Amino acid sequence: MKKSVIVTTSWDDGDPLDLRVVELLRSRGLPGTFYVPMIRYLGRRTIQSRDMQDMVRNGFEIGAHSYSHRSLDRMEPFELQREVRLCRNRLEEIVGCPVTMFCYPNGRYDGLTIEFVRKTGYVGARTTRMLRTDAGDSRYEIPTTVQAFPHPPLTYLKNALKGHNVGSLARHSARLYRVKDWVEFGKKTFDYVLVHGGVWHLYGHSWELEDFRLWDGLCMLLDYVAHRDNVEYLNNGEMAARVYGAVAVPASVAA
Repeated sequence: MKKSVIVTTSWDDGDPLDLRVVELLRSRGLPGTFYVPMIRYLGRRTIQSRDMQDMVRNGFEIGAHSYSHRSLDRMEPFELQREVRLCRNRLEEIVGCPVTMFCYPNGRYDGLTIEFVRKTGYVGARTTRMLRTDAGDSRYEIPTTVQAFPHPPLTYLKNALKGHNVGSLARHSARLYRVKDWVEFGKKTFDYVLVHGGVWHLYGHSWELEDFRLWDGLCMLLDYVAHRDNVEYLNNGEMAARVYGAVAVPASVAA
C-alpha cells in the first residue's frame, strides 16, 4: 500500500512581500498558509486587508499570528485573550471566512498558550520546530521540515534538542551535513518523504527572502516539489484536518 505524502507551506509575519510568494506558489499550483499579525511590530509593514481578501479568493489560507507578534509564553490570560482570540476575530472580519490555524510568534509558547489556542477553536497551531517529516504528535504543536533560510547545521541541532526532536535529528543529520545549502536539504528531505510517506512542510518569511536574496533558491525548491504524482498539496488547515480529523469551532461560539 502506497504511503500518504503531503506537501504544505507556510509563511510568517504578514509582510507585503508575501504577495510575491503568493505568485510563486500560484504559478506552480502549490498551497500556502500565511500567518498574519494584526498590527505593525518592530517598524514592519503588514499586508493590506484587500490583499488578504484576494489571497483567500485565490485559494490561499490566512492564519493568525497573534495580535501584536509578542512572544506568548508566560502571558497572563487577559493578554492571551487579545493576542489569540481578538486576532482571530479581526482576521475573520477581514477575510470573511473562518480562520482555523494559529502560529506562535517567535516560536514561543507554553501550556497555557496551547490551552487558550484550543479553547478559541483553532484547528491547530504551527511551531518553529524543524526537521520533522510528519504532522507531529499534537495538532497544537505542528512542526516543520525545513525553513527557507541558510541555517548552519548547528542551528538545526539546537532546534531539534530544544524541541525534543532527537529522533528526527538522527534520521536527517547525514543529509544535513552532506548538502551544500538549504535548497539541497529541502530536496533531500522531500525525497525522503516521497519514499517513506509523511508531511513535507516548508516555512519561511518573505522579508528574509528579500533581505538575504533567497528568491532564486526558493524558486528552485518549489519547482522541485511541484506537480508530483501521488502527492497531496494542502494548506496547513487542510493538512491538520486530514491528519487529525479536526474541525474548527467558529470564533463567535468558541469557549
